[in-house]
Amino acid sequence: MMKIENKDFWEKQEVILTQDTPVPNSSDFEIYLYTKVLNHFKNSNQKLKSKTFGCGTGREIPEILKYTKFDYVLASDISENMISICNKNLKNWGVDNRVDSIVCNASDYKGSDNSFQMVTIMNSMLTYVKDRNERYAIFKSSHQILTDDGCIIGVVHNQEGAPLKTLYFLIRRIFSVFLKGEVGHRKTGFKGFKVEGYYFSKSDLIKHLRDNGFKNIEVQSISEFYKSNGFGYDKWNGYNNLLFFATKS
Repeated sequence: MMKIENKDFWEKQEVILTQDTPVPNSSDFEIYLYTKVLNHFKNSNQKLKSKTFGCGTGREIPEILKYTKFDYVLASDISENMISICNKNLKNWGVDNRVDSIVCNASDYKGSDNSFQMVTIMNSMLTYVKDRNERYAIFKSSHQILTDDGCIIGVVHNQEGAPLKTLYFLIRRIFSVFLKGEVGHRKTGFKGFKVEGYYFSKSDLIKHLRDNGFKNIEVQSISEFYKSNGFGYDKWNGYNNLLFFATKS
C-alpha cells in the first residue's frame, strides 16, 4: 500500500466514491445518538445550531436535521473535493438552505464561543487524527463553541473488536513502555493507500473528553449498545466502534 498524508488521502476520487451515497442514511447507533440529543433539548425553545466536523460528502447532515430537529448545521471537512460533493448532495437533498460548509482542518477550527448547541464528530473522523495534541485541540474547540447546555456526540474506532486488531493493541499495551508512539497508533486506510491513524480504548476516549472539560460522559461500544437493547452483535467480526455522548456542563 502507498503511504499518504491524511488530507491527500481524502482528496482522492477513489476514496471519496466509497463515502458518497445517493441518499442520506444513518446506522441505528447513530440514530440512537441523535435521539439522545433530541431528548436533551426537548424542553428548549431556542433556535438550535450544530457544528459538524468531518462531514465528508454530507451523508449524515440531513439525518441530523431530521432526528435532532436542529435548525442549522455548519459543516466542515479537511478535503476540498469532499466539500464540493457535499454541497451538491445537500442541494439535491433539499437541505442546502439550512447548512453552510467550509474547508477546514478540524484541529485548526476557531469558532465563536457559546455559539452551537451540539458538536458532532461522526464517521470515525478522529481515527485519522494521529497526533494527540491535534485531537485535544478538536475537543477543546468543541467545548468552547458549545453553549452551556450544549452536548457533543460521535463515533470512533475501538481498540477492541476483531481478533487480530484486539491482539495488536493488547501487545502494544503490554509493551507500551518501549513504544515511541501511543498505544492507539495504527496504520489505516483503504483503496491501496496507507494513512497514519489512531484507535481509542474506552478509558482513553473518556480521558480525552474529561481533560477538555466535558461532563456526563457516556461511552459504549457497538456490541454493548446492541446488548443493552436485547440484540446480539459479534464484536469479533464487526467494527465494534465506540459511541460517545457528553455535555459541556
